Parts: sequence; C-alpha cells; structure tokens
Amino acid sequence: MQHETTPRDTKAAIHRAALELFSGQGYEKTSLREIAEQVGITKASLYYHYSSKQELLRAIIGTFIEDVRSVMAGSDELEWSPESQRELLGGYADVIIKHRTTGPTLTRDIGAVIAALDEDLGDLIATSRRFQLWLAGPNPTLADRLRAAAAIECLGAALSITPDDDVPESEIRNTLLEAALAVLASRTPPTN
Repeated sequence: MQHETTPRDTKAAIHRAALELFSGQGYEKTSLREIAEQVGITKASLYYHYSSKQELLRAIIGTFIEDVRSVMAGSDELEWSPESQRELLGGYADVIIKHRTTGPTLTRDIGAVIAALDEDLGDLIATSRRFQLWLAGPNPTLADRLRAAAAIECLGAALSITPDDDVPESEIRNTLLEAALAVLASRTPPTN
C-alpha cells in the first residue's frame, strides 16, 4: 500500500526546506522554485499552499512568535514571585529551544522577518516590554530592568545551539535558565 501525502505533510516539508534554504543562503537569495524543487513538488503546487515567499516566511515564524507571545502574556496573569519568575523564564526557554531551527532565519534576515511580522510587530514589542518589566520584579530600578532584558538574551543563546550539535535539550534548558536567573539575581554595590 502506497502512503499518500497529505496537505499537512506537504506544508511541513515546505517549512523544512524553506528553513534550510533561508538559513543556508538567506531569505532574499532563496526562490520559491528552489524550495519546490527541494520538496519534490512543482512551483504551482507550492503556490497552492503559499501565495508568496513572504507568506511562507510568516507561516514559519508565526508559530514561534505566537508561542513566545503566549509565554510573555503569562506575566499579565501572574503575580510576581521568584517561583513565578522561574516558571515563566523556563517556559520562555522551552519555546526558544523548541523553535531553535528557526533561529538562523530570524537572525540572518531580520529585515525580512520584520516585514513578515507587519502589523503584529507593535503588539509583540509591547508584550515583550511588559514581560521584561514584570521579570524585573516589583518597583524595579533601571538596573533591574536591564538585568531582566539581559536574562531574556541569555535564553536566546539557545538559538545558537542547533539540533545538529547533538546537545540534550534538558542540558541547554538547565544551563541557560541558570544563567538567566543568575543575571536577574546579581546585585553589585554602587561605586562612587
């Protein structure tokens, strides 16, 4: 019995091929024809699923952005405590690790990513700012807010560890979460 390919399988194959090509040669240098060829479909078949390269990029990064936004929005519902801070940072780390194959595309072609986000960008920035402010704790100083931003950046380092690096996800998570929490907890006395 021959296995039939479903539209969902084809979309997943398109996403994988696009991510590989976008990461390897860049968004601008990748054509829809190349993506279709790598998947083994015609360009017309690819257009059945996505009307443009930008729509394809938006679909690829859309799940990542929604997952990040969902974790960050959790800060709107939780009262700050060290436990809830750790919980949300852990959730953020999990999202970054889950989507780390998207990382090279996000960082390599930031202009294309920003264009693909379009009207969602303002909301994402506002949600991110609320999340950082919440992470900084009650009545945060400027230093607290900067530490919160740095903690988030620590977790973003997961994007530099690709699945090909063969590092267990639990090790990535634990190491980066520990680093982020250490950044948040660091306090240095003021210098004169």
